[in-house]
Amino acid sequence: MKKILFLFFVPGGLLLLLTHPAALAQGCSRGLTLWYTAVLPSLLPFLFLSGLLMKTGLFHYLNRIYAPWISRLFGISREGCYAVLLGFLCGFPMGAKVIADLVRDQHISPQEGAYLLGFCNNVSPAFFLNYVCLLKLGYPSVPWGLVLLFYALPVLYGLVTRPFYHFTPAPSAKKQTPLQRLDFPMLDACIMDGFSTITRLGGYIILFTILVQLLELLPLSPAVLAFPGAVLEISCGIDQIALLPGLSAGCRTALACTCASFGGLCICAQTQSVLDGTPLRIRTWLLGRIVIALLTAVLVSLLF
Repeated sequence: MKKILFLFFVPGGLLLLLTHPAALAQGCSRGLTLWYTAVLPSLLPFLFLSGLLMKTGLFHYLNRIYAPWISRLFGISREGCYAVLLGFLCGFPMGAKVIADLVRDQHISPQEGAYLLGFCNNVSPAFFLNYVCLLKLGYPSVPWGLVLLFYALPVLYGLVTRPFYHFTPAPSAKKQTPLQRLDFPMLDACIMDGFSTITRLGGYIILFTILVQLLELLPLSPAVLAFPGAVLEISCGIDQIALLPGLSAGCRTALACTCASFGGLCICAQTQSVLDGTPLRIRTWLLGRIVIALLTAVLVSLLF
């Protein structure tokens, strides 16, 4: 299968490079700008900080603030509550990265990680509020009802799917790991891991933005191009949806929220990249995204 894909995509990529160099350059520039101006400054500090918190064990003490009620709500370990917090606050694919690190370091079991992966890897509130609601949908102020519904659906999915997972805390999670002294080798490892992750994410963003740019060369209407754009890359897809003529405000809101909820194949590739080296499977996350996106489409259409 890999050989077939190689024989299909590599000659096609070389042909496009020769016939449409301007489109490829524009797509690369667009993806690089998106990565450099939005993803890198917003995500890289969290990657550094999360790595330090986990390697030193300080996240155990942070858990004392919110873990008691999150643990009771979802029936998870105190360590798993850290993934819930970052998965809802920091955005794609930070939730999956934290879950993978927790499983890799045996803070939580693979079964608990699979459960958390289904609903804890979401678009960040900052992106949804600023880019989606205010900039692209044109709300004069934050629509808190829409925001509450958007983030309540992953919570609901987590509550409904909990009976289908059976797990106990990993052995190392039963007793709190002692604090580790921060030193330069540890700091060095966290910095390199953060840059490695953010560079891989940038590569995927550039690749999928180029694909969206190439789609725009096709002789198709903007309405037809918006669907594959939304499936491929979240920012480009929402931008195309916002520019569609003739849509009602409710329909535009439902489509943009559905795109934001799903995340696109670019986010899927990014999530797969941070899960490497763990028993966690991308289909668990993908199933959750599809179900939550469908619920978002239906409920936002009915209510907004």
